Amino acid sequence: HCPAVGRMAATGRAPVAVRWAGARDEEAHGYRVTLLAESFSRPHLLADLTEAIAATGAAVVSAAVEAPREQRVRHTYTLQLPAAARLPELMRAMRRVAGVYDVTRAVRQVATAGS
Repeated sequence: HCPAVGRMAATGRAPVAVRWAGARDEEAHGYRVTLLAESFSRPHLLADLTEAIAATGAAVVSAAVEAPREQRVRHTYTLQLPAAARLPELMRAMRRVAGVYDVTRAVRQVATAGS
């Protein structure tokens, strides 16, 4: 029922079989998410955060920590969770780390025409 499919078929493009990821796919591959953590700067903060992340069963795919500005640090983590349902638990665990005052999901920037 997608209008794009009709337009593609009208131009002679062959259909491609696709399917939506379901619960079985998530169980097999997990759930990837990027989180931003805002915190006050202190010794061992990175170690404490990664320990909290690992304790929830999440794996760190990538991490970036910005240099402290006015004693505040911004961390960006891309994480692989066993299941999407574990995300709230993970975010709570990260917020419980001393010095962390906010954890949010990263918002992906989408380029618009003309920008």
